[in-house]
Amino acid sequence: MFVIDTYTIIIVSVLLVMALLTPFINPFFRKPKLSAATYTAEEETIEEEESEAIKAEEVAENKIVDEKKCTPISIVFTPNNDAESLARNLEAFLTQDYADYQIIVVAPKGDSETEDILKRFSSNTRLYTTFIPESSKYMSRKKLAITLGVKAAKHNWVMICDIFCAPQSKDWLAALAQNCTAENNLVGGFTQYDEFASDFWRFERFHTDCYLMREVQKGTAYRWNGNALLFRKDEFLNAEGFRGNLKYVRGEFDFIVNKYARKGSMRIENTPEATLIEETPIKKHWLNHHLFYMENRQHLQRSWAHRAWFNVDQWAMHLNYLMIVGAITYGVLTQNWIITAAAALSLVITLALRISMGKKALNSFDIDVPAWKIIPLEMRLIWQNLSYKIRYWRADKYDFISHKL
Repeated sequence: MFVIDTYTIIIVSVLLVMALLTPFINPFFRKPKLSAATYTAEEETIEEEESEAIKAEEVAENKIVDEKKCTPISIVFTPNNDAESLARNLEAFLTQDYADYQIIVVAPKGDSETEDILKRFSSNTRLYTTFIPESSKYMSRKKLAITLGVKAAKHNWVMICDIFCAPQSKDWLAALAQNCTAENNLVGGFTQYDEFASDFWRFERFHTDCYLMREVQKGTAYRWNGNALLFRKDEFLNAEGFRGNLKYVRGEFDFIVNKYARKGSMRIENTPEATLIEETPIKKHWLNHHLFYMENRQHLQRSWAHRAWFNVDQWAMHLNYLMIVGAITYGVLTQNWIITAAAALSLVITLALRISMGKKALNSFDIDVPAWKIIPLEMRLIWQNLSYKIRYWRADKYDFISHKL
């Protein structure tokens, strides 16, 4: 039937408005900005016009100036029974094209494999190693290792980094360190999974990163989902480091950012040169990462505001789909083909806008997820989160803390 009455006009109008509006209630539409490039296009054009001799002279002069301005950095690694990653990735960190930095490896005492690997690099003057006792009762071993590493650091800017990640270039440290200015007290480095991770894992991680990076760029940082974080040693020690969350087994990056971030005090570096590639974890580790966050977020400030955005986005998306499905069902059952056609058109508009926004955001960060998967991956997120909650509710809560009283 092609009867146009008041109810039909209202339903069609609501469907089309929702289809045009809800795709913009989306973290991919509000995607974070990419970090500014080191050189502008104009500067590159000028350099191309100069002679080879002049360019070589300028490069040499700039290198001297850069080395004088170079912010000294101490990088702390805390491998825990992860000798293979240490052997595979340590050299890439030791050979960064950066004038003044040291690497501190804090390893468990008695880990013979790790000790053997460290001996292979012992001649490198950038490397300093120390060990933690085999047991610690009242704080997580990683927090203890980080604290020991920070105390051993000879520079005020300290980076904590995971050894199961690898930099993509020798300019990785330089790209991050350019943000170590007087105005900032935290610098976060972007991380992606390697190509062996499933599309959902890479999609979910970036989806989370969109919220976190935008919070950094627009206000006060909530937590950090990457595997490289720079902070100030003096501020960390003066505020007693992890005081207030010592007993929680995981969440070191999250707790540091949540505790020390002030409005506008954190910068992120998400250029390709500054990106770490994380080796695909085994499923157990990937799942534990989410379960431990569900415990930790209860002890983080600004958690409600952070989660509110996700909830609004999910409600808007699913409400739109439910209205479209309901309208198609109603239109077919009542043979109201105007409503049926409007619902079908709304579905096409919704899919086109959401896929376009998602693909554009993913491409801007060089994350290769097929366009046709964006919609099912988006819809999977809320149900995947529900599965995390069920597993968390069923878990022994003592597993998330180091106090086994």
